[in-house]
Amino acid sequence: MTGLDLHAPLERLARSWAPRILTQLCRDATSPLYGCADRNWWHYKIRDFPSIILQQAGYAMHLAGQHPAWSADKVALDAVAAASARFWNERAKKHYAFEEYYPWEQGYPPLAFSTLAMAKLAAAGVVPVEEIRPGLLVAARQLRTRVEEKAGNQQVAGLAALAWIDKVLPGDADPAAFARQKAATLALQHEEGWYWEYDGPDLGYLAVTIDCLWDLYDATGDQDFRASIASALSFTAQFVAASPRGIGQHNSRNTDYLVPYGIVRSALEGEGAEKRDAALIAVTAFANADRPDHFFAAVDDRYICHYIGQSVFRSLLLLRDRPLDSLPSAPPKPRLIPGSGHYLEPGLVVSCRKGGILTVTRGEAEASDFGWIVERGAKQYVSHWWSDAWRFTQDAGGIVVEGEMFPHKERLSTPPKHIVLRMLSFVLGRRLTALLKRVLIFKRGGTGLGFTRRISWDAEGVEIDDRITGLQPSDRLVRAPRASKRHVASADSFHRQDLALDRGFVREEERSEAGGEVRIVTRLRRGVASSR
Repeated sequence: MTGLDLHAPLERLARSWAPRILTQLCRDATSPLYGCADRNWWHYKIRDFPSIILQQAGYAMHLAGQHPAWSADKVALDAVAAASARFWNERAKKHYAFEEYYPWEQGYPPLAFSTLAMAKLAAAGVVPVEEIRPGLLVAARQLRTRVEEKAGNQQVAGLAALAWIDKVLPGDADPAAFARQKAATLALQHEEGWYWEYDGPDLGYLAVTIDCLWDLYDATGDQDFRASIASALSFTAQFVAASPRGIGQHNSRNTDYLVPYGIVRSALEGEGAEKRDAALIAVTAFANADRPDHFFAAVDDRYICHYIGQSVFRSLLLLRDRPLDSLPSAPPKPRLIPGSGHYLEPGLVVSCRKGGILTVTRGEAEASDFGWIVERGAKQYVSHWWSDAWRFTQDAGGIVVEGEMFPHKERLSTPPKHIVLRMLSFVLGRRLTALLKRVLIFKRGGTGLGFTRRISWDAEGVEIDDRITGLQPSDRLVRAPRASKRHVASADSFHRQDLALDRGFVREEERSEAGGEVRIVTRLRRGVASSR
């Protein structure tokens, strides 16, 4: 396929998103809340602080004004964007600023992403840099000393924000601090090309990382960032043939989306393998971006404002009158990627570091298996959990994944908990974040419930042989749905597998139990029941 017009579907998508973004922004120039992008705070009054990460909405509207579709409103859109920057500046100067989820959070994502957007608004002349200088300096002090090792996309965004601050405020730059942060940031990229995201790779966040690496290149001209982009694209491209509809739950952080800007830019401006990989990803991921069954259709307003929207608008500016060439690429050979723990071949993805969850596709038919949940009283024990504790091997018969199931208990949000949260955050600031992540995100196995999964496959489908040991008589064993129990804010958008895991496949199951051990053999066959 050559000369593919990605601009048209992305423009149709952006036309539907622009009013939604503007609805989130306070547009009343006579209000002291003018420019605030948290509608739950300024309009509904159901939040007791404004989530500053949403101020990126202003940058998205500035970008919209650069496109012919909205050029008649460019001045008005830039006025709203400038107001969003001024509102951001006032919030950035407050005690333990950069709040996303609760007051006095001092969070790294709101620090990194909101600052990057504001610095670029200043660089574009939308708002005079001196008007937001105090907030930029507050942000710079933190960005020069903090490293977010668990979430590479956030760290890359933070470094990009620092680069753009140094660009618009050169007299306040600290080259030595930037060099230290650059080294720490690029060290988060695995030799396989992915950046660490909660103990593994996540293609959605890797696409965000690629966008921000381009921001770094634009601010610095440093070729190290271009090399990092090429490596990230090479890793991502391997998954397209294996699962052309996206890998979703096979990501470490369960994201269902990709963002287009950095991928599209590499497809247009890259060379060699970088250009080929980016074109393959872009054509596969975004050719139908405006369709109701596309992953963009399920993105909520928060994440349209928090980064995804601006990436779409930025890609539109690149794609005007520039069709995208899809360069020929050979189907990848089946392989087990040792670092990420994924087994890939055309039509099959297995995530060994997630308890062996898998997705099989044959043409339009698709089926997935997300393991098991053991219900024991108020607790659940799950096999669908990303962890480096899983052990896995490949042999002539297939893949074997072994480990122990992970404990989980649903935590309810209540007024007393939020009162305590606010008291602690006012005193502890960002020190509280690590404690919350240990409770909600990072867990250990060692439950005594052993889990072994053997996976084999052929042209017709997949056979899964599961063994669970250590069960008690009162335990209830249920097949896991698509949803992961691991908390990730940007995940858990609607997916058609929430309604049916198997489309075009027939699932057969055999169970046997003895002495606290159960064995379940599951067969997924294309269209017809297995005769075995």
